[in-house]
Amino acid sequence: MVKYLEVRPEDIENVRFSHRGRVSYPILKGFLETNMYIAQLDITGLQQSKVTLSSCLNSYINNHHLPVKLFQRMGNFYLMRLDVDDKGNAIENWETIQLQKHIDDSAVEITPAEVAKHALKTK
Repeated sequence: MVKYLEVRPEDIENVRFSHRGRVSYPILKGFLETNMYIAQLDITGLQQSKVTLSSCLNSYINNHHLPVKLFQRMGNFYLMRLDVDDKGNAIENWETIQLQKHIDDSAVEITPAEVAKHALKTK
């Protein structure tokens, strides 16, 4: 059961403690400064779990529109640059290219006939 304790608004501290910026910023800034195309992260010594680290890094990347992709393979974390190619040449329109990967050209207008065509047949 949950208990509710009454507090006055002025008794609540107006400070938020978070570790996202203290962890994500140095990792991502350091990676971008290396000018590597893809790098594996050595996370030994970090206190965060892999799930927490993945969540924090992805949030930071998305919220700050960084040209970085985080992915995992066999339990290892990798960072990949989206603003350069594998030869180190700059990709000026990297954001547009990433957006186009998510656009589906085969989209159709949703009409009753289209819904009926794909509806489950129950008896």
